Amino acid sequence: SSSFHWVLTLPNMERNPKNMLSSSGSRGSQQRRCPSYPCCFVSSLLVTELTMQGLAPATSSAAPTAAAPAAAATATATRTAQAKHSTTLSSSHLLASRNRPLRRITTSTSALCIFAALLLLLLLFPASAAAEAEAEAEKKRGPKVNCGGHYASTCRACPQGNGPDWCNGDCVWKGDGCAPRVEDDGLFPMPPDNRPKGCPRNYTDLSEFKGLKVSVVLPWLKEKWMHLRGTLQAMLHFTPDELIEEFIFVSDGNEDSMEKELKELSPKVKVIDIPERQGLIRAKMKGVEAAKGNVIVFMEGHCIVNRQWLQPLLRRVLENPRTLAMPALDTISQDNWHSYHTSDPVIWRYEWNMNLVVSNPARKLATTSKAYLSPGTSGGIFAIRRDWFLHLGLFDVGMLEWGGDHFELTMKVWRCGGRIEIVPCSRIGHLFRDPDHRPYPVKVDQVVANYNRLANVWLKDHLSYFYRMKPEARHMELGDLTALHEHHEQLKCKDMSWYLENIDHEMKYEMDKICHPYIRGPDLCEGGAKKLAPGRFTITRDAMMPRDLYLQKVKETEARWAEEGGVHEKMPHLWHPEL
Repeated sequence: SSSFHWVLTLPNMERNPKNMLSSSGSRGSQQRRCPSYPCCFVSSLLVTELTMQGLAPATSSAAPTAAAPAAAATATATRTAQAKHSTTLSSSHLLASRNRPLRRITTSTSALCIFAALLLLLLLFPASAAAEAEAEAEKKRGPKVNCGGHYASTCRACPQGNGPDWCNGDCVWKGDGCAPRVEDDGLFPMPPDNRPKGCPRNYTDLSEFKGLKVSVVLPWLKEKWMHLRGTLQAMLHFTPDELIEEFIFVSDGNEDSMEKELKELSPKVKVIDIPERQGLIRAKMKGVEAAKGNVIVFMEGHCIVNRQWLQPLLRRVLENPRTLAMPALDTISQDNWHSYHTSDPVIWRYEWNMNLVVSNPARKLATTSKAYLSPGTSGGIFAIRRDWFLHLGLFDVGMLEWGGDHFELTMKVWRCGGRIEIVPCSRIGHLFRDPDHRPYPVKVDQVVANYNRLANVWLKDHLSYFYRMKPEARHMELGDLTALHEHHEQLKCKDMSWYLENIDHEMKYEMDKICHPYIRGPDLCEGGAKKLAPGRFTITRDAMMPRDLYLQKVKETEARWAEEGGVHEKMPHLWHPEL
């Protein structure tokens, strides 16, 4: 009632809203209370709206005394003016008409009612419009919860009638429902089943793998326990126990090797604790030396293997014992361990500075269940027979710490009688990290020094291309390469020209088009770094290999292999299944 008094202080007006809006009573009395009934109604709504929005000033519920009605109303009007910066409903203006005949203020009051109605519309409809806009924006934002392979408004909505398999990502299955996941609940992130159509859903008969035992070798440095534990938990969950010989965790200079915690998860865990950091390359070699299985699977400490991940890799190794079989690597966000995103089909290859890159050379690699060839390997996650690995003499002990092992692996497998395949039915989520998120430092100079050793063994006839892109390597000390050259000759490996002609058509095409984005001189990229192709360092967008030319080279190579036979006789049509 005090709010009504604040706005409508008319002569002899009662402060009771029932009296003000009532149609009972004498006509004269009602007119004296409010000269215009619609005005009273609209004004009352206006006051209610102002009060709800907190714009009406607080007033005492006690009625002002008869001795000072003007002072109370004037003070109230002043507060109103300060709050609204408006004189539309000035109480002082209404009070000024206190002693005038009622008919003289009727016109002013009617005009006031119009302004009151307009103000009421402005107060009501913008709020309604804002609510509608917010609702529409909420629709456009879409679902908020990552269910693993799809999204939903809430975790409870994730399964869509499909049970626990559809409750992953930000959610976890608890009891009989899907609930939000806490930061570290001790469970590994359950990945979605994203295997392509045509992949076997189950391997009920493992007799085809009889005689194969797998040693998983996992070197690690400064990994989060949540990642390390999740990697092992996922392998235990999705891997037939009879195929596993052991899980070898190689702690490379960590303060805590986590031996106790890891062994509590599985009796097949073995831990090699290297007190001082030796580097990734030597840590891998320590694991291979200790391995008892006849198949080595190299793994990293921040991965989530998916359903039936191991069997497709073993099938490729069984078919050709000289195969290096890689899974398709899906993406786990470096900011969210519980995210899992299916990656598009790609191949791995190298630039002339030895940087590892991914490529889709035909611009349209098909999603397929069939294995296909790759010019290179990422070097961290793959399956290979142990005897074939040792025969190739991996790795160069002169390479220190980190970098170069993937290139040596690629050159030795391809050029010394083997092949590299990507197997889409084997899927593993990998947490890809940029340098800022890597938990350990990498010495760039040491990486380049490792590359320099490899270049002087495997790029002997093409060394100038490497030095043009890595000029800082020219004056680095190489160390003794005698044993490497001798082993190269013993393996009877093919030269780099054979690799360029038969395996990496893009690398050959780029030979006369490479450039450096920063160095001065004739090799400077035209337009600098801004013109580089996405994800590349030595080639511009305009110098990328045309799709039609790439496909032509692939067909020519397959026809040549079909005529030559030999170790590559089973390779035709494996490059890109859509062909």
